[in-house]
Order: sequence, then C-alpha cells, then structure tokens
Amino acid sequence: MKTKKVNVSSTEGLKTVAKSKRTISKPKAGASLEKAVRNVKQIIKKKRDEAKAVEEKETRLAESKPKQLKGQKVTGKKGIVYLGHIPHGFYEDEMKDYFTQFGRVTRVRVVRSKRTGKSRGYGYVEFLHSQVAKIAADTMNNYLMCGRLLKAVYIPPEKQHFGFFSGENWSRDKYPRLKNRKQVTLSRNCVQSAEDHRRYVQKSLSKLAALESKLQDKGISIKFQPVDVPST
Repeated sequence: MKTKKVNVSSTEGLKTVAKSKRTISKPKAGASLEKAVRNVKQIIKKKRDEAKAVEEKETRLAESKPKQLKGQKVTGKKGIVYLGHIPHGFYEDEMKDYFTQFGRVTRVRVVRSKRTGKSRGYGYVEFLHSQVAKIAADTMNNYLMCGRLLKAVYIPPEKQHFGFFSGENWSRDKYPRLKNRKQVTLSRNCVQSAEDHRRYVQKSLSKLAALESKLQDKGISIKFQPVDVPST
C-alpha cells in the first residue's frame, strides 16, 4: 500500500498566510470623525492664539502711548459682537466665561423679555479690542453649540450705539414687569391715610354713577347701594 507524502512546509505556509489575512486590522468607523474633531480643535486653538497675540500687541501699544489728560475724550471704539441663536442656559455668566478665552471681555448683554424675563435668543459681547472681536466673530460664526448653530457677527464702529448695553441686566428674578407688579402690590397692601381712603371712595362712587347712567340709557333702571361709605 502506497502512502502519499504531504508537504508540511507548504501547508504551514498557507496557514501563516491565512492567519496574516485574518489579523489585518480593518479601519475604524470613527477614525475619520476623530480626525475631523482634531482638525477643528487645531483651528480653534490657532484662532485663540491669534486673538491673544493681537490683544497683547494692542496692550503694549496702549501702554507705550502717553497717558490721557483729563477732559479729553477717547476716540477708539471697543469691539462688539452680535450673537444669535443662543442656546438655553448660555446666558451672561456663561457667555463671559466662554469668550474670555479670546481676549478681555468688558460687557455682556442677553436681550430678555420685559414680561417674563426669559432670553429672546440673542445678545451682545463687548471686547476691549476690536481686532479680538473680529477674530472671535469669525471663529464662532456657525459654531454648533448645544444643538443650535450659533451666529456671531462683528458690529463695526459706525454701527455701534449705547442701546446695546443701556440700563441694567435683567434676569428671571429681576425684570420690568415683575418690578412693577411688586410696586403695585406694595402700594395696595400698605396702610392708607384718611385722605387717600376718601379719594378712593369718591372714585368708586363716581364709577358706580357712570355705570348707572349707562344702564339707564339701555332701559335698565337700577340703583347701587354702597356699603360702609363714610359720611362726608
């Protein structure tokens, strides 16, 4: 009986080739996403470094200039950036902390409703230097934040006015309607003087008389009898 000789070296070579094919690592699905995130971070870091360099340069120039005398007006304009599509929770304190990474922030304003004190979705950030404001606007425009596409636009000096930051900042606990409501409630609940009470009674009686005349014109005869009216 004849036996077939098996080439052991050839079979081992085939096994190693098959094993090497199996061990070839496939590219990860999130590799491209990670690469894109790294690129975005590098771009933002580059913009921040540029903003800091511009701020340091302008600060050195300002320090090298002679001090301003009393009575002279400052002709330079600060940089203001308009922010739209502000996400919920990104308000005054958060905006100032976030934009400080670009440069020195002097003022922040979130436009709020007079009736409720809630944010209306846009606001303004003022930087000490206009060049820093331009870089911040270019960097943060169309930036995806908390599911919203943030809009950042630099406002040139000729379009700036005091209305952007006039008055005091409002909040959910301090806004015009709430303030007026508290004043009215306080005035109604305070102790009235005799003269104020007399005026209130006369005003109420005049309203009742006007209502009686209107009803009389409609053919309804009715006479209101006030209760607890002090004698005059």
